[in-house]
Amino acid sequence: MIKGSLVPNITFFDADGAIDEKKTTWHMDWMFQRGLDGLFLTGSYGAGPMMTVEERIRVYDLAAAVAKNYPGKTLLPHVGALRTADAVELAKAAQKRGAAAVGAVPPFYYKFTDSDVKEYYRALLNAVDVPVFAYNNPATSRFTFSVGLVRELIDMGLAGLKDSPLSVGFLSRIAYETKHAGTPFQIILGTSTGWLPFYHMGVRATIAGMNNWAPEIITEMVRATTAGEMDRAEQAYLVMSDLSAKMHFIDSTIASHIGLYTRGYDAGFPRAPMQLPRRDDPMYDKVRQIIAGGFDALGLEMKND
Repeated sequence: MIKGSLVPNITFFDADGAIDEKKTTWHMDWMFQRGLDGLFLTGSYGAGPMMTVEERIRVYDLAAAVAKNYPGKTLLPHVGALRTADAVELAKAAQKRGAAAVGAVPPFYYKFTDSDVKEYYRALLNAVDVPVFAYNNPATSRFTFSVGLVRELIDMGLAGLKDSPLSVGFLSRIAYETKHAGTPFQIILGTSTGWLPFYHMGVRATIAGMNNWAPEIITEMVRATTAGEMDRAEQAYLVMSDLSAKMHFIDSTIASHIGLYTRGYDAGFPRAPMQLPRRDDPMYDKVRQIIAGGFDALGLEMKND
């Protein structure tokens, strides 16, 4: 079972649009030092849909090199792609680089049927020996998983579901059906929102975008929860929820870059057409105040290297 706090980590680019390997590697290491349990690579935050297959595999290489210094950390590469052949190639590359599992959003842009999506995941399941997770993110994929389709995918061998919408009815039904059937199946939250209530349902992993710029806060929330310190866990959860709401005034990838800049780090560039605001934009001061307020509320030191 994948456990703890993972991150849909951003990929850093230079001013010309090439992967900035030095900054991307630094960021992975920086988060691991602050308690992160694993990386969800080249997803939405990581600009996966804007990268070539070769570029995404290169990010897997960088992550594998960093993870060697942190035994027990989880690499969960996102291999979802519009073309099934690309998703299969990415999954095979991820397995070769020591991934604990792979996750894939369904094929996107076009309107696909349940049958199309089943065959897409069948190809992934047949291509690798590591667990395969589906990723339910209808806001980006234009496809929403149903309980019936998830049941069929479980029968095919699907290991779990990363879920971002957090529909209580949908997730609770899957969680309790598989539990009472004795079927090994894991739900991973695709956001830190909902961590505490879903933890009581048996969820043990969250992939939190906030880890990109404030991993200390998510680490403390997960630590307190698993230690049974529920007062502290609830305090951290409320702070996390407040920060998350305040930071949703801009795209999450851009917010991650800005958050790192306001903490004093050179966070490079997102990939065009994404653009960062000018450095004299008052948004940077606003974000710094938001983040500092969260650290103060939990009595944590916002320590920079």
